[in-house]
Amino acid sequence: MKNIVYLSTAVKLMHENQLFDILHNSRQHNAAVGISGVLLYADGNFIQVIEGKDSVIDALYARIQADQRHTNIIKLIDEPIAEKNFSEWLMGFAVTDITKAEKLLGYLRSVADLDLNKRNSSVVAAIKNFIENNRLNVE
Repeated sequence: MKNIVYLSTAVKLMHENQLFDILHNSRQHNAAVGISGVLLYADGNFIQVIEGKDSVIDALYARIQADQRHTNIIKLIDEPIAEKNFSEWLMGFAVTDITKAEKLLGYLRSVADLDLNKRNSSVVAAIKNFIENNRLNVE
């Protein structure tokens, strides 16, 4: 089992409905192939953690690299893991209609959902830095 953490820039700013679609489609695919992780979006930038079986993660990352909606993809971490850091697919972003977001399974409601203070890993540190540097409103 392994995880990959990467940064990327969206080709264009995404509307929250597009983000909801990404979350919904990703959760369906990831559940089917045993992937978990975190996807955060702020001002046109993504940071994503994907974790699962090596071959599945490598195939997904290759697909992400080929996706025309992403540019400037930078792999931050690619490492083996003994256990997953994130058991659910979570997505955090500022929304204008919080009631829509609250209905989504896996929507990040607060930083506490990530249990950032209890996990000591480079993956969790990367996510925390992205949240803080982009001043994401996930409280």
